[in-house]
Amino acid sequence: MKVNKIAYSNIGIFSEFIQDYLNENKSLKSIVTSFPNVDSLLYQAKLKSKQFSNNQRSILSSVLIRQYGNVLKSKIINKNLNSISDQNTLTITTGHQLSLMTGPLYFIYKIVSVIKLCKQLNSKEGKYHFVPLFWMASEDHDFEEIKSFFFNNKKIIWPNEKSTGAVGKFKLDNLSCFRLFIEEELDSSESGKQINKIIEETYLSSNTLSEATFKLVHRLFSDYGLLILDADSKDFKESMIPFFIKEVFENECKNQVDYQNNELKKNYKKNYKPQVNPRDINMFYHVSGIRNKIIKSDSEFIIENSKISFTYEQITDEIRNYPERFSPNVLTRPLYQETILPNIAYIGGAVEISYWLQLKLLFDSQKTLFPIIIVRDSALLISKKASLIIKKMKIDYYDLFLTKEKFIENKVKEISDVNLDLQFLKKSLADQFKYFEDIVSKTDSSFVGAVKAQKAKQYKGIDQLEKRLLKAQKRKLREQVVKLEKIYNELFPNNILQERNDNFFDHFFNNSYNFIPDLLNSFDPLGKEFTLLEFE
Repeated sequence: MKVNKIAYSNIGIFSEFIQDYLNENKSLKSIVTSFPNVDSLLYQAKLKSKQFSNNQRSILSSVLIRQYGNVLKSKIINKNLNSISDQNTLTITTGHQLSLMTGPLYFIYKIVSVIKLCKQLNSKEGKYHFVPLFWMASEDHDFEEIKSFFFNNKKIIWPNEKSTGAVGKFKLDNLSCFRLFIEEELDSSESGKQINKIIEETYLSSNTLSEATFKLVHRLFSDYGLLILDADSKDFKESMIPFFIKEVFENECKNQVDYQNNELKKNYKKNYKPQVNPRDINMFYHVSGIRNKIIKSDSEFIIENSKISFTYEQITDEIRNYPERFSPNVLTRPLYQETILPNIAYIGGAVEISYWLQLKLLFDSQKTLFPIIIVRDSALLISKKASLIIKKMKIDYYDLFLTKEKFIENKVKEISDVNLDLQFLKKSLADQFKYFEDIVSKTDSSFVGAVKAQKAKQYKGIDQLEKRLLKAQKRKLREQVVKLEKIYNELFPNNILQERNDNFFDHFFNNSYNFIPDLLNSFDPLGKEFTLLEFE
C-alpha cells in the first residue's frame, strides 16, 4: 500500500472556522484548554488525573466490567479494564451514533484515530497509561441517520418505522434486511463468509441495537484495546443530578453557550455562526419509547408530544429519584461525558468539533476540565485500478478535491492537443475597448454605457465559445473523460467525500484483514493532514 499525505489547508474541505482552529488562530485561544500537541496532551493528563476522583473511577470501572460481562476479552482489553481504577490511567474518546453495520467509513476512522493517538502517547510517556474509548450514542433518537448503509453501491435499509425513542433500546426482531443482504450481496469468498459470520454473531444474536453495536465494535477493535461504553446508566447520571436541576430551572447551558457565542462574534469574527443554538432546556425526558424535549411554562414542565407534565417540585423529585430518565442533548452530552470519564481529549469530525468549541464556558461554570479537541483523520481509499489510471494520466492528488466538473475540465485542457483557454482574447479586447472608451470620453460621454455593454457582450461571447470548444474536446477525448469520471465517482460517490458514503465492509470485502492495520499505520491525529491510501 502506498501512503500519501496532503495538508488540510491545501484542499479546502473544512469551514473557515475549523481551518482557523487547525491553524491555532490566536482569536480562538480563549475557547480551548490548549491546542492539540503531545506536550499539551501530557499536561492535560496531569490535570485530569488530579481532578478525577477515586469514587468516579470506581463507578466507571464497575459499569464497564458489568457491561463487558461474559464477553470474550483480549489480553489488552482486560489490561485496560483493570487499569481504569488506577489514578494514572486516562482515556481518549470518540463517539458516534449506532449506525447500522458502522454506517459511513468515518465511523471507523474516528475509532482508529483514538487508538493511534493512545499508541503514540503510550510510546512517549511512562507515568500515564492512555486508553482508547468509544462512546456509544445509545440515547440518540434520530433513527433516519442510522438505519441504512451502502454496500456495492446498493443502499441496505432497516425498515423499522414502529420503534421510537432512544435507538439503543430498539429491539432487533425485524432484521429481514440483513438476511436479504447475506443472500443477495455476499459471495462464497473468505471475506464474504467472514462478514456473514460477523452479522450472525452481532445483529442476529442480540436483543437490542446497543447490544449489537457493542458486539460489532468489540469484534473489530478488541485486539487494539478499545473500550466501549454505553453511558445510558443511572450509576453515571446520579453524578449529574445537580446540573440537571440547574439546567431545568436556570437554563445553565443556554446562558453559558449564548455568552460564548457572543464572545466569538466579538473576538473572532462578526459573522461567526454557531454550529448549534442552545434551547432553553438542553435535555430530554427519556423513558420507554420516548425521548422528548422538556418545556418550561409558568407553572409546570411539559414533556413535548406526550401527556406527561410535572410541577416544579415534581420534576426536582423526578431528577433526584430517577436521573436515568433525563438525557443530555448535543450540547450537554459533552459535559456529561467529561464528568464521568478520566478523559483528556475528544476526537471528532468537523461538525462535532464546531459545537464542542462552543462549550468551554459551560465546562468552566461546572468546574469540569475542558478536553483537548482534535480533528479526526480523514482518508481516500484508492483502488488498484484507479491508482493505475491516476499514474498513467498523471493526475495531481490536489485536483481530486476539485468539483467533478472542474476536475474533468482541467484534465481535458491539459491533455488536449489544442489550447482551449481563450481568456487571452479578453486581454486583447480590453486594450481595444480602452482605446474606444478614451475616444468616447472626449466626444460624447453618453456613449460610455453602450461601450461597456458591448464589452461585456464580447466577453460573454468568448466564454460561450470556450465552453463549446471544451464540450467538443470532451467528446473527442471521450475515453479519457470516462476514466476520469470513474475515478471521481469512486472517490466522491454521489458527489460527497468517500468516507461519508462508503461502508467499512465494502472495503473489508476487497482488502480483507489488513484494512484496519493499514489505517492504523498511516493515520496521525496530530498531523493535520489528509491521508490517501493507494492499494497496490
